[in-house]
Amino acid sequence: MKKWIILGCCLLVAEWTFGQQNGKTASGNAKAYEINGGISGEYRGKVYLVKEERIHGPQTRIDSCEVVDGRFRFTGEAPEHSVIHFIQSADGQLAPIFLEPGNIRMRMRADYFLGARSEGSVNNNLWNLHQLFVEYKKDSIRLAAITDWARFGMGTPEQQAENFNYRTRFQNESKLEMEKGMVRYYKELAFAPFILLFEMTGELSLDELKALRGQLDTCLNNHPYTKELDEVIANKEFKVGCEAPAFVIRSMNGEEIELKNYAGKYVLLDFWASWCGPCRREMPNVVKLYKECKGKGLEIIGISLDKKEADWKKAVKDLGMTWPQACDFLVWEGPVARKYNLSAVPYTVLINPEGKVEALDLRGEQLVNTIKSLLKKKK
Repeated sequence: MKKWIILGCCLLVAEWTFGQQNGKTASGNAKAYEINGGISGEYRGKVYLVKEERIHGPQTRIDSCEVVDGRFRFTGEAPEHSVIHFIQSADGQLAPIFLEPGNIRMRMRADYFLGARSEGSVNNNLWNLHQLFVEYKKDSIRLAAITDWARFGMGTPEQQAENFNYRTRFQNESKLEMEKGMVRYYKELAFAPFILLFEMTGELSLDELKALRGQLDTCLNNHPYTKELDEVIANKEFKVGCEAPAFVIRSMNGEEIELKNYAGKYVLLDFWASWCGPCRREMPNVVKLYKECKGKGLEIIGISLDKKEADWKKAVKDLGMTWPQACDFLVWEGPVARKYNLSAVPYTVLINPEGKVEALDLRGEQLVNTIKSLLKKKK
């Protein structure tokens, strides 16, 4: 394992040095990028340069060019921060690339843009090294499996499943250790927070994630990926007893709803959507709660995950929701939904008068009875 990382780093340094010597753009502008790509196989039409707002966020085409004899070229000035963009095919395939200063070379197959390789700038070289290691581990485990079958036979279905699970676990653990090493070693480069976000957040404990975040160089504190990583960590820390994240969101009547203005009261955040059947079935309980507890120390804020304003407003009227309602029409990508680690609806967050999370995901009679009990104690 260590030998592979050392070897990979040596190859990377050599490739990076070559890239720096040969990767200057024709303009001589230190902020300029030049992407020269080659597509193997039959390809006709344009390719597009696509910007992504954040990892797995909204995407926007920002440039295009014709592919001639399997070649394409983009030029321009790199953004302030090195972040992933995509080369998109006419049929929607995506090839990731760090858009950063330098002469970047890409190669991909017409039928498999996702397997593209990019090199010539430091973060693209690192991404290339990462992908090479992943392929190496897959090939080595596949070869080990073939060797075992030749030596011992296929075995029973149970033995095959056990061996498969072992090899998969070994591959994932090796990959994760390699990524940890890359984050620590390349802590001042955009690749470090990117790989933490893109590959590692689901594999690490909260303590491990926070420890690796703490090893990133301070020069990355304002990088979009570092900010997104901090948001992920805050979301993972979101639980009963924590401070309720502050937010401002526009209401149905156009006024701003700001959480801090509800200090000193119990506040129920009711996340729902007009297209959600379980939300509609649960709403009579919330209506009942509001009728019985309105003006007694409880406020409810409805936050919809709708996309269409007309659907949202019709549902509010049809379901008899008379408490303040808000919607930013960003669905799961809305800032409030992200702050509250939302992954499904219906979902409720009860905030106590001190501004801390009192309870999560209360429903039905439990919702009504819990809040009535808390209001009674408050008296």
